[in-house]
Parts: sequence; C-alpha cells; structure tokens
Amino acid sequence: MASKDDEAFVTLATRIPKSLHHQLRIYSVETGISQMEFVCAALQEKLRESGVRAARAGRRGGAQRRTD
Repeated sequence: MASKDDEAFVTLATRIPKSLHHQLRIYSVETGISQMEFVCAALQEKLRESGVRAARAGRRGGAQRRTD
C-alpha cells in the first residue's frame, strides 16, 4: 500500500458559496493549514463517519463493470 506522501493527487473542481470559501480562507490563514489539507481531512472524516470504504489502489472510479 502506498504511503500518504506517495499517493497521486487529482484536481477537484467544485462550486461552493462565496461565504463558505471566505470562512475557509480565514481558517487557513489563522491555523496555517492549507485549504487543500483542510478539505482532504474533512472529506476523509466525513467518509469515515459514513462508513464508506477506501478504494483499492489501481481502481478507477465508480462501480466495477460486469464482463459477462
């Protein structure tokens, strides 16, 4: 299993309310935590709470396709 530092990154483009982005920017400046670090941690926490399993390495998105 690859370590967290070896893991490849992808770009996630999403739209959020301007006020939420402003709060995130202030939080980042005050804590010294980058916006990327914060969003990654928040996503991991939410997915862990919901019981979503981590994807296996090498698997690309979505459900597996049937071959029959």
